[in-house]
This record gives sequence, C-alpha cells and structure tokens, in this order.
Amino acid sequence: MHKRRLNELEYLNWTLGQPYNISMSITVRGKLHEGMLRNALDKIQQKHPLLQAQLLVDTNKHPYLIWGKVGKIPMEIIPRTGEEQYEKIIENEFITPFETGNNCSLPLIRVKILLSDAKFDLIITMQHVIADGMSMVFLFKDIIDFMTKPEKKVKPQEVVKIIEDVLPHYYQKTIPKTPRKFNRAIWFMKRIVKIYRFKERLRKNSLTQKSLILEDFKHKEFKTLAWILTEDQSYSLIRKCKENNVTIQSALCTLFLSDFPIINNPVNLRKRLAYNVGQSVGCFAGGLVIKKKYNKRQDFWKNARKYRKRLTKGLRDKNLFKIFKMISRAVPLKSLQESGSIYLELVSKSQPFGVTNLGSLDKFNILLRSNKFTVEHIYGGVSSGVLNALILAIFTIENRIHFHFHYYKPPHTREEIEKYVSNAMKKLDKALES
Repeated sequence: MHKRRLNELEYLNWTLGQPYNISMSITVRGKLHEGMLRNALDKIQQKHPLLQAQLLVDTNKHPYLIWGKVGKIPMEIIPRTGEEQYEKIIENEFITPFETGNNCSLPLIRVKILLSDAKFDLIITMQHVIADGMSMVFLFKDIIDFMTKPEKKVKPQEVVKIIEDVLPHYYQKTIPKTPRKFNRAIWFMKRIVKIYRFKERLRKNSLTQKSLILEDFKHKEFKTLAWILTEDQSYSLIRKCKENNVTIQSALCTLFLSDFPIINNPVNLRKRLAYNVGQSVGCFAGGLVIKKKYNKRQDFWKNARKYRKRLTKGLRDKNLFKIFKMISRAVPLKSLQESGSIYLELVSKSQPFGVTNLGSLDKFNILLRSNKFTVEHIYGGVSSGVLNALILAIFTIENRIHFHFHYYKPPHTREEIEKYVSNAMKKLDKALES
C-alpha cells in the first residue's frame, strides 16, 4: 500500500473539517449509455491518482493519503424530471460529508447522473482536500473526451501521488518544524480579537455577530443563487476593464466592495509550485485576503484600479505563501481547528466572503458540440464547509459571465443575498454607462 502525508496545501484545507466539498454539474444533450460513462469514470480514475486515494488520520493524529484499498468511483443514476433538478441535488451534495479512514472502500469523489432519453446532468462532487475549482474543469473535459473517444489510452499523472513537498523550493526551508510560531501568533490574535469584539459592543446599533463556525450545520440548508450576464454586458465589462487597465477579478470584487470591504481571492498556484502539476486533479489553490473600502466619492473604475494595485501586490509569492511560515504540518490538527475561527474572525472582521473566478472556460472546450454530445450548461462551485462564509463562484462560458452565490440558510436569508446582488448589479450598470 502506498501512502504519503498531506502536503501543506492539502493539510490547510483538511483543518477546515467536513463537509468541505466542491460540487459541479454539466447539462449535456445526447443519449447516454451507462457503460459509456462507466468506462470514462474508470479512465479518469486511472489518470488522476487522487481519485484512487482515501484519507486516514493515524493514531498520532497525522493525516495521510493512502492508496491500495479504494474501489471504483461510485455512480448513481437518477431519473431526470426537470431542467433545474440538479440545483437541489448540488445543494445537498455540498453538505454531505465523505466517509474517510482505513476501513472506507470509497474514493473522495462521487458521481450522480440525472438521466432522460435526450439529455442528462452529470454531477461530480469531491472533497476539497483533493481538488480545487480547476480540477472540476479538467475532470469534465476528460470525461467528455473519454466518452466521445472510448478507445483513447490513459496516461497516469503519478507525480501528484508521489511528491508531498509542493511549495517552491525557496519556501521549503522557511516552513516551521515546530508549532512555536503558530502558538505565539495565535496568542496575539486572541488578544486583538478581544479588543475588536469590545469595540463592536460599544458601537451603537451594531448588528449581532454571526457565529463563524456552524456547529449545527446539519440542521441548515446550503443554498445557491445563480445569475448570468448577457453577452453584451459581459463584452462591455471586459472592454471597460481593458480601457481602464483593470483585471476582471478586480472589477468583479469591486462590484461587492460596498457590502464586503474584505474579500478572499482564491489564487491558482499550479504554475508556482515546486513541480509541474499541469491539468492534474488536486488542491493547488491558495487564498489572498484583500482589504479595501469602496470610496463613494470616486467612480467605480477608480475604485477598481486601486483594488487592482492591492491585488497585484498581494499576488507576489512572498504574500501568497507567507501563511506557511506560521501554519504548517508541524501544527497539530486540533490546535488549528480550535483556533481557526479566531484567525478567520481577525482577517475577515466576522464577515468571511470569497470570490472565486475560474475565468473563461471556453479555452478548455468544455461546452463542446459533437455528433454524440452537446454540453449546454455548467453549474456549481465550492461549499464553505462548516464555516459561515459566503462564497461567490464566477466563470465565463460562451462569452457570458456566470455568477453562483453559495450560503447557509439560516443564518443568511434569500432576501439578504438578493440585496447584495442588487447592489452589485446597480454598480455594474452604472460602470458600463460611464
């Protein structure tokens, strides 16, 4: 049996607990045969080693990925009864944990198919520790490829299975070997948070603070709210960004700055690591928190340019990887989990919000059209696990920008989320007119 420790990126994600899932769906027009999909799933499992892995926490509380006892990717076929049936299923998939441990024979991925004679929805859910948003894109691409070319050979990407030290070599030597730095930092954070909480209580009309860790998430609903810009709106936004020397991510975050002056920007790290992971399935993303208030006395594009400067500076390696100078595998899981809410409260001011932009998926030919299949639509994103965080997943398909908002109900309400969306869309309309 082969096994390896979680790498630093995987370890950080694992500390957030379960469920912490990624779930996405594609809607495909065409006749699907069960054997055709089974063959494709078997081949992607051969190609991507993490789809053959299970997660084990040993007696010393150290988490490992193990290979050797995991069976095939589970596949459940459900009759397709409606066009938006996948939404409810994905909402449930987000908060359904994966079984882990040495006695579990299932991988950290599951597949559901909503099937009718002329159309099907393919829903893939994975534990976030083995996958990021781009992994989903590559999986859908591979599955469709193997379904249209069932005889195609598989080339396993074994490097992901073997190597555990993924951070750039010049950062490996800075990673703490003991939890001393972490313990010292948390000691200071706890005192800063106490001061922050005291100030909040003194403020008049201050809102009641929502708990950042949802102990009873099983009794809550994880909901989604999706909307799509028209092709004209999407084109105009992209054109305006170029004219104003602003990145798309900066503009999208600026749309929400009035409600969320602190935003987590997940960053694709695939080309910044110690080895080439290419289009492998795995967790190869980091987080960058940008703090920037929206200045109402300035127009949208000036705010967006200032955000871009902050974001560009933050994207330097020394900023993206600096968290690993404090949090590493040397810190016990229990310590990280117990202090996680303190860290989150400090960096987010008790209002965690993340904007994940996968960019244009057209370059990956996801929405292909062939004599067998036509992929019509993609839906989904990442859950916030047991954290009371708001997540916004964004991607562009066929020149239209798609937004998918994810939240727990309660404590959040549909009306609250719609207000955030309305505020952002008003800013967008005004920005496109200027």
